[in-house]
Amino acid sequence: MALRSEIIVARAASRRGWRLRSSAGPAASAPVAALGVFRSLAAFIALAALTGFTALTAASSASAGEVVAIVDDWGRALRFQRMPRRIVSLAPHATELLFSAGAGPRVVGVDVHSDRPEAARSLPRVSSYPAPDREALLALQPELVVLWGAAADRELISRLEALGLVVFVSEPTTLEAIASSLERFGRLGGDEARGAQAAQRLRARIASLRSRYGRSAPLPVFVQAWARPLLTLSDRDTIGDALTICGARNVFGDMPVAAPQVGVEAVLAASPRLIVAIDEKADRSQWDSLRVLAPQGKIEFAAVDASIQRPTDRIVDAIGQLCEAVDRARRR
Repeated sequence: MALRSEIIVARAASRRGWRLRSSAGPAASAPVAALGVFRSLAAFIALAALTGFTALTAASSASAGEVVAIVDDWGRALRFQRMPRRIVSLAPHATELLFSAGAGPRVVGVDVHSDRPEAARSLPRVSSYPAPDREALLALQPELVVLWGAAADRELISRLEALGLVVFVSEPTTLEAIASSLERFGRLGGDEARGAQAAQRLRARIASLRSRYGRSAPLPVFVQAWARPLLTLSDRDTIGDALTICGARNVFGDMPVAAPQVGVEAVLAASPRLIVAIDEKADRSQWDSLRVLAPQGKIEFAAVDASIQRPTDRIVDAIGQLCEAVDRARRR
């Protein structure tokens, strides 16, 4: 993707919770400024004294008491002697998932773009993009920091952990990974039953949509993630799962990057039957000017709630809208 579109997508991603990095691993992460060292060793010592548990990314000797292991989305095993009582979420999707899983009472700070649920809006804010505000983060005395995987790399995480901050990397790129996140966050938040129930509800609703729509012949669909410049999403995102559930096929699903910039000519050459706009503006003006949309043309156009971009349990409502749009286009 061109540098200009990378910058545009990165800015949009910070608002919406997009995942820009390939699911292949942190080596393909989007550019993020590295964190500096805290201003004083005393600050680190104070933070270390406040954390009453141990987080390990490798095997270690067990201390007294039960050790609970939680694996994050990068496969890193975090081991706790007690569940964290002070959690800071630096990703909008993670904030929503934590509250849905019953961990809300333990969340003491969020990133500046966390706008849901309502209870999160009154919490202290920490700037997270392009790098976390270290002083603001330290002031909240977190026992766990949930970081957005697409805006991180191993060097950043290592620096945070070296300073005593325990980091859970959250980057669900499939619908099942969202359900799994609910289960793990429920456990981290001390309400394992609620997290499990939220995950079960999500899986049941996805299964219902799949049963209703997923058996049809795949309808070719272009996903308009941004109108100007024209950006789409590949199947390195939850959109691939969503389209499959709805009996559709992403015409740019096999692109090697998560959010590629494409040209109008390339879209028309891919012969989509439906254009789905998943940004807030749902701008269709360039398609109208080309007269390719029905009834003059053969392509249907539909807008789907932008929540389909954010991997939370709310995504299933937007997938329902997507499935209805695909079904209408197929019938016409």
